[in-house]
Amino acid sequence: MKATSITRRDFGRRALALGAAPCIAPFAAGLATTTNAQSTRPGTVKTALSWIPNHQFAGMWIALDRGWFDADGVKVEWRPGGPNTPNPVERVSSGEVQLGQQANPRPVLEAIVRGNDFVVVGSRFQRQPGGLLSLAKRPVLEPKDMVGKRIIGPTPTDARTIETALKANKLPADFTFVPGGTDPQALLDGQGDAMVAFATNQPLALEAKGLVKDKDFFHRTWDQLGVPGYSNFLFVPRRWLDENRDLLVRYLKNEIRGWKENERDPALGARLAAEKFGVEFALDPKRELRSNQLQIPLLHSDDTARNGLFWVNRDRLGGPVYDALRAGGVERLPDVDKILDMSVLKSANA
Repeated sequence: MKATSITRRDFGRRALALGAAPCIAPFAAGLATTTNAQSTRPGTVKTALSWIPNHQFAGMWIALDRGWFDADGVKVEWRPGGPNTPNPVERVSSGEVQLGQQANPRPVLEAIVRGNDFVVVGSRFQRQPGGLLSLAKRPVLEPKDMVGKRIIGPTPTDARTIETALKANKLPADFTFVPGGTDPQALLDGQGDAMVAFATNQPLALEAKGLVKDKDFFHRTWDQLGVPGYSNFLFVPRRWLDENRDLLVRYLKNEIRGWKENERDPALGARLAAEKFGVEFALDPKRELRSNQLQIPLLHSDDTARNGLFWVNRDRLGGPVYDALRAGGVERLPDVDKILDMSVLKSANA
């Protein structure tokens, strides 16, 4: 990679303005169990979002709005993510929340190696929405097309991901990283040949300008470019899980119910994000709706068809996902069998 100085655009003022959600109910201690059934005593789940409260959490917004969590004895407190906020791994490690929703697995897995006793209990999205956006004049359609390109990205992590994709495909790490923001106008202005972008975000801005996907512009996810992964990785402390398994089952059951409703009516989840839960972030309702529609396929895979939503495949995580992380320079990874627990999801999806 040709080195350049890297700056990060500060666009997190609204994230700071919102802060933590108001306390809903005091935290309930561990739930008692009996030989025949677990207690359904009310309890609180505190969760840290991977990003600002937008369409990415539509299922949770619907479950909250419809009162499904409350009806099942689950009080939910959420903390927004985004720039200038602690990431979910930090918030779970500190005890501020119990359920982390991390954008990708790497920070969670590295934290486990450092001694955090976390358990992975699911992943909302089966594939990463992130990837590369390019124009027809110099398209990036497959991994080899990244070689020699000028690629715009907002953070140093993005440069590392591009390098990982090249290494994973046994290609030379020959590209120029161009520090920039998230506005695809930079791509249209010729500041780069491609840019790091989300399938549910920047392409919408190009569509609004009259450009046509797969004709005037192209988006390829990191999975399509040789870096398989999950997104919105769900994890909890092991001790908390042992003491609150039934509470977490009820939380996941109702969030999954919310996502199924969102799939039937994407306008509902988008409206709740823009007008209620994310109102402080001045979200565009039309854009939230389109983004919500685009993210729905990411919820599904062969694994979820067999086992239900949020499923994490042990062999995929420990195989190609781990292989990609190693290609990106991660030297130590935890034993999948010791950190992955799908029994909670089995109960939630029953």
